[in-house]
Amino acid sequence: MIPADARTGTTVGKYKLHEIVGRGGMGVVYRGEHVYIGKEVAVKILHDGYGGREESIKRFLREARAASLIAHPNIVDVTDFGKSNDGTVFFVMEFLNGEPLDAVMSRERRLDLLRSITILNQVAGAVGAAHTKGIVHRDLKPENIMLARREGRRELVRQFTDEEGLHTITEREKAFDFVKILDFGVAKVRDPDANEARVTQQGVVFGTPEYMAPETARIGVSDPRTDVYALGVIFYEMLTGTVPFAGETAVDVMLKVVSEPVMSPRVRAPGIEITNEAEHLIMKALAKDPRQRQQSMEELFEELQRCYGSVRYRRSLDVRSPVSPIPLQRVKRPGSGPFSEPIARVTPPAFQAEGTANANAAGPILLTRRKERRKTLPMEVPISERATPAVQQAAAVGQGHDEWSEPAALHSDDDESWVELEADIPD
Repeated sequence: MIPADARTGTTVGKYKLHEIVGRGGMGVVYRGEHVYIGKEVAVKILHDGYGGREESIKRFLREARAASLIAHPNIVDVTDFGKSNDGTVFFVMEFLNGEPLDAVMSRERRLDLLRSITILNQVAGAVGAAHTKGIVHRDLKPENIMLARREGRRELVRQFTDEEGLHTITEREKAFDFVKILDFGVAKVRDPDANEARVTQQGVVFGTPEYMAPETARIGVSDPRTDVYALGVIFYEMLTGTVPFAGETAVDVMLKVVSEPVMSPRVRAPGIEITNEAEHLIMKALAKDPRQRQQSMEELFEELQRCYGSVRYRRSLDVRSPVSPIPLQRVKRPGSGPFSEPIARVTPPAFQAEGTANANAAGPILLTRRKERRKTLPMEVPISERATPAVQQAAAVGQGHDEWSEPAALHSDDDESWVELEADIPD
């Protein structure tokens, strides 16, 4: 095995490797540079110990394919994949200048409500787009959410009350967090190619215990509502500074996730601005029964728009003046000078607003239309070590172990029939 640090300064494919910028369960990420055009990139290399295992290579390739298939501005862009002469397997991504969400929260402990909503809006849009492609991330957590500070483009509306009453102040947003979602290494991908072998094993739990949905912790099943649960945990953590459940070991955490009730975020962090709507969204997303959660990312996104508190944002609308007449060029006419007399100015055709009876009323031409954008550790913990015989039997025959469990056949990784969700998430 080649130590990761020993690769610094070497070349894989068309890319020269510089310093290490990240490490994961399956690979190491380097800052790289294209040897011919000098473009800065991020190169993720599969650990040498996995290089000879076909299953690991397939899973590594799946991460690259999943990210590139979604093609969403809030998901890291994968541009290349290859295998070098020495057997090194790698893929190439855009190089991101930013900071992961977990580092931001470690420094600031918790985030205010408006900033949390801004981040979650983008995450929900990107994950919703993944769901429309039949991809469930299954490992959403702050470490996999990269933030890049960008110049603000909205107006912030602040409300406060003093002895003189309620006041409203409007100011320009200075900066905001632009989100990029990383690491689709354990994503569940519904591949239409039935001949391709599955790379997800039965009886293995994939994910991070603190952000793992109860049904995943119990019997290892996952669907889009698994990601809904993870976003609920992330929202809870951003506002309160802590996750709903913690423990000394992964198994301790998973047992709490399955059996213990969630403490209200406003009880966990009194004095912090958490609106009723935000608390309701979080508690609904963290429901033990997946049928009681938001059933899609679109539904979660819509509820999120009602969670703002004393500060919210709005986009300023430019009021354009009516379009002036457009002078046309002179045109050649036979039997006359080089140009004829100017053609009379043409006034824009009448514009009839929707629902207006007067069809002859003059108005501006709509030159453009607003475009609508469709948004819709691995932990090898065998289920058999924790599950009771009743749970194992229930998972096998498609029956729930208790009154809120759904048939395992609806969610199993071996199920070819789960339906892809369509999520039209507004801008």
